[in-house]
Amino acid sequence: MAFRIDTEALRRYGENGWTGLSQAQQQAFREAIDEALRAREDAGGSGEIDETEERAVIVESGDSLWAIADEFDVSLEEIQDLNFIEGSNIDPGEAIIIPHTSPEEAAATPLNAEGIPEGEEGFAQNLWERGHYLEDPDNPSTIDFDAEIGEIATDVQAYMEALPPGDRKAALQRLYDRSWGNAGPTKMAIEQVAESTGIILAESSHAGSETETAAREIIAQAQAESDPNEALRVLEDGYANASSEVQRALDDYDATDEIANRAAEDLVSQIDQDNPAQALQDLEAVYENAPSDRVRDALDESDTVQSIIDNAADWAEEPLNGDLDEELPGALTRQTMERLETLTADLDPEIAAEVIDAMTSRFAEAEQRFRDEGYAGLELHYNGTISLLTVLDRVEGTTKGDAAAQQFAQMGLFNMDAVRSTLNQALDEGKDIPGYALTIASMEGVDFLDEILSTVESERDHDVVDLVQDYSEHLEELGYLITNGGTAMTEEQLEAAIQDYIDEKGPEWQERLEELEQQLAERGEDLLGYAQQFQDLPDDVRSDYQERILNLLGDPNAQVAISIALRNVPDLTKGESGQELIQLFDELGISGSDNPLANNLISAYMRENIMIPAGDIDPSDPSSLQQAREQIEEALDNNPELASLLGITNSELGELSDAFLDLVPEYSDEFNAERYGIDVARNFNNALDKFDDLVRDAPFNRLFRTTALAIVGSGLSNAIEQYGEDPSLRNALQVAVDSARVGIDGAQFVTALLTSNDSAFTNGLKMGGKFVHLLGAGLATIDGLGRLANGDIPGAVLNGGVAFGVSWAALGSSSLAGPIGFTIAGLSTVGLFVWDGIQNVQHNNRFQTDTTAAFLEQAGFNEEAAQALKDQSGEGYSPVPILMRYGELKGLTPEQTVNWVNSIANSEDGPTKLAKLRDNLHHTLDDIDGDLSQFNATADNDTLSVSDIEQRPWFANGGDATPDSAAQVDAVLAALEIAQPVA
Repeated sequence: MAFRIDTEALRRYGENGWTGLSQAQQQAFREAIDEALRAREDAGGSGEIDETEERAVIVESGDSLWAIADEFDVSLEEIQDLNFIEGSNIDPGEAIIIPHTSPEEAAATPLNAEGIPEGEEGFAQNLWERGHYLEDPDNPSTIDFDAEIGEIATDVQAYMEALPPGDRKAALQRLYDRSWGNAGPTKMAIEQVAESTGIILAESSHAGSETETAAREIIAQAQAESDPNEALRVLEDGYANASSEVQRALDDYDATDEIANRAAEDLVSQIDQDNPAQALQDLEAVYENAPSDRVRDALDESDTVQSIIDNAADWAEEPLNGDLDEELPGALTRQTMERLETLTADLDPEIAAEVIDAMTSRFAEAEQRFRDEGYAGLELHYNGTISLLTVLDRVEGTTKGDAAAQQFAQMGLFNMDAVRSTLNQALDEGKDIPGYALTIASMEGVDFLDEILSTVESERDHDVVDLVQDYSEHLEELGYLITNGGTAMTEEQLEAAIQDYIDEKGPEWQERLEELEQQLAERGEDLLGYAQQFQDLPDDVRSDYQERILNLLGDPNAQVAISIALRNVPDLTKGESGQELIQLFDELGISGSDNPLANNLISAYMRENIMIPAGDIDPSDPSSLQQAREQIEEALDNNPELASLLGITNSELGELSDAFLDLVPEYSDEFNAERYGIDVARNFNNALDKFDDLVRDAPFNRLFRTTALAIVGSGLSNAIEQYGEDPSLRNALQVAVDSARVGIDGAQFVTALLTSNDSAFTNGLKMGGKFVHLLGAGLATIDGLGRLANGDIPGAVLNGGVAFGVSWAALGSSSLAGPIGFTIAGLSTVGLFVWDGIQNVQHNNRFQTDTTAAFLEQAGFNEEAAQALKDQSGEGYSPVPILMRYGELKGLTPEQTVNWVNSIANSEDGPTKLAKLRDNLHHTLDDIDGDLSQFNATADNDTLSVSDIEQRPWFANGGDATPDSAAQVDAVLAALEIAQPVA
C-alpha cells in the first residue's frame, strides 16, 4: 500500500506517526519526488510542492491510482489533474503528488468501527503540518499568523459543519485531544472554533482521543463519589490499573488535583488546633498516613495546613510580644526559643522547618519593636542559644531550615559560649558539627572556623589515636608472629596458624577485635562527615583552610579509621552516598593508584554498587538483567570524578563501563547452555583485554578483573540453578575463574560452590549471590595470606605499589571475608598506615612465649627448633626471617629451609648448636636493624671475616659472631659443625 513521506523525503508516515527513513531510502525517494515535479512542470504545472495544499506518497507494488485515491480520501480525478496524468499507469517507487483532503471530503468518508469518519486522520495530519509550518517558519516576517490560524480554524469549522449536528462536539473534542506538539497554532485554531460555536471542550493532556477518554472516565467515576476519601480511592485504583499513557494524562488534569485537594482538606480539617504542639504532631501523622504522594502534594498547598503552621508560630511568638517593662528582650527571646524547642520535638524536619520559616518575619518584627523601645534589638543568651541550636539541628538540611539559620545568624541570635559548648558535646558524642556553628563561622567578620577545625582536630588526635593504639596493641602479637613465622609458611600453613591462634585466644579476643573495628569505623565515618561539612562551605570561606581540611583525612591514624569505615559500612559507598564520597575525595585531591585511601574507596564503591548486586544477575529473569545494566551505568557512566580517582579519562571509564555492560547476558526465551557459555567466554575475554589495554600496570586491573568475574560468575551460577548443572555451564564457570587470573583454582572453586551448604553469609541467596560471597572469602584469604606470608603486612590489604592488593580491599569487608579474613583485614589496615615496625614493638622480648613456639610449629618446625627460634635478639628481632633469607640465597625452598633447620635440632647437641647459630644471627639482625635487604650472598668483607671466623671459631661457638653474608654464615656453620644445606 502506498505510504506518505514528508516533502524532504526524511520521514515516513504510518499508523504510529512519523518514522525516520534510511539514507538509501531518503536518496531514492528524493529522486522520485524530483522526477514527479519535473514531469509536472514539463506538462505546464508547478515544479514545487505547496505543503499547505499538497502531499507526497510513494507507490508500492500492487498499488493503483484508484486505490491510492480511496486510501487518502481524495478523488481519482484530483490525483490525475494534480500530476497531469491522463492514464492510470504507475510504477512501484514512483512518487505521486496528491491533494490534502478537504474538510468536506474528510467528513463524508465512511465511518470506522468507532463511528468516526475514516478521513479524519488524514485531515488531522494536514492540520498538524499546517500548524507546524506556522510554529517553525522559514521566514516569519512574511507570514500573517492571525490570518493563517484563522484559515485553519475555518477548515476545522467546515469539517464540523459537514458532520451531523449530534457528532460535532465529540469530533471537535477528538481533534483537541490529539497531540499538537510543535503545532501549537492548530491547537489555538481549534480553541477558536470551540469559542465561536459555544462548544465547551473538556480538559485535555493532548495524548489522543482514546487515552483522554479513558482518563476522563476515571475522573468521572471518582467525581461521582460524595465522600472525598472514597473519591480518592476510586481515582488511585483507576490510576494504578491504567496504562502509562492514561496515567500521564491524569497527572496533567486539574480535576485530578481537585480530587486530591478535597481528600487532603478532609484529613486536616479534623485536626484540633487548640494545642499547637499536638496539632503539629497530628499533621505529621496525616502526612505519614496519606494514601498517596498526590495527597501529600495537596497537603503542601493546603490553606488549612498553613493555618496549623501559622497557629503554632503565633503561640511561639507570644513571649516576644511580652511587656518590656517586666522582662528584658533576652528573657523574652529565650522563652520563644524554648517554645520552638517544644513545638519541634520529635517532629518531621520539613514540618518543623515550616514553623521556623514562619518565625523569621516574626523575629524581624520583634527586633524592630525592641529597637523602637530603646533596646539594641533581639538578644539571645546562653540558654536561649542552646534551645535555638537544638531547634536548628532538627531542621538542618531542609531548604527553609537552612535559610532561616542564615537569617538568625545575621540577626546575631547566638551566644558564642553556648555554640562552643554544643560543638564540643556534639563531637564527643560522634555527631555532626552543628550546622548553625558553621553558618556563624561563614559570616563575614566572624573568626570562628579556625576554632571549629582545631576542635575537630583535637577530637581526632585524642579519640582516634587512642583507638588505633588499642587496635594495634590487640593485633601486635599476631602481627609479630605473622611477620616472622609467616616467612617460613605456605599460605595454607599460615591460614591454619592464624585460625589456631584465634581459636586459642577464644571468642573474647575476636569480640574485642570486632568492637574496636566498630568504634574505629564510627570514627572514620565521623571524619568523613566532618570533611564533607567543611567542603560544603562556600569557596571563599574555606579557601584558607583547604589544606587543614585535607589533613583531617590524611593523618595516618585517621586513615586507619576511614579505611575500616569504607570496608565495613556499606551505606557509605552505596549509590548516591558513594558518589558524594567520590566527589569529596576528588575535590580534596585524594586520587590515583598510589593513594591508599583512594584505592580503598574505589574498591568499596565497586564492591557495593556492582560486585555484590551482581549476585542477582539471572539469565532467566529479564528484569534482573535490566537492573544489572542500570546499576553499572549509574555507577560508571559519565563519572569524571571516579575517572579522576582512577587516574584515567572519563572516556576511558566509559570504555570500561561498556566492557562491564557486555558481560550482562541477553535474555532469550529459548536458553541454550552451550551458546550461553560461548558468549560468556567471548565477552569475558574481551573485557579482560580491555582492562589490560587501559590499566594493565595499575592495581585497579585486578579489581576490574574481579568485578568482571563477579558479573560473569553470578550469571553462570544462577543459570546452573535455573536450568540445571549442564556440563557447558560448569565448564564455562571454571574457565572464567581460571581466565580471570585472580589466584583461585576454577575446578576446586566450582565444586565448593555447587556442594556448599548455606552459611550465615549466604543463607537465602541465589547461587549467584553465593558465588560472590565465596569469591570474596577466597580472594580475601589468597590476597591477604599471600602478602602476609612474605612479611608484607601493608600489601596484604592495599598498597599502590602492589598490583594484587585492590581486590582484597574490595572483598575484605566483614560481610564477605569471614572471621579469618576479617582478622587479616585488621592486621593489613593497621600495617598500611601506622604499623611502625612491628619493629618498634620488638624492642622488648614479650613474644618469647610458647604461643610463638606453637605458631612456628605450624610452619613445620619441630618442637626443639621452635623453642630455640622463639627467642628474640637484644633489639627484639626474630631469627626466622634471616634463616629463610639464608635458605633462599642457598637456592632452597621455604620447606627445604625448615627441614634443614629441623635437621640441626635433631642432630647430636642439635638444640645447643641451633641456639648458637641463632645467637650469631641475632647480632647480624641488630647490626642491620632487621633490614634483610642488607643481607646478601656475599659482602665486601667476606675474605677477612670468613678467615677470622675460621681462625677464631670460639666467637661463633659462643654465639658472638656477626655474619654479614651467606658466605660468612657458611663459615659459622663450619665452626659449629653444622652441615650446610643443599638445594
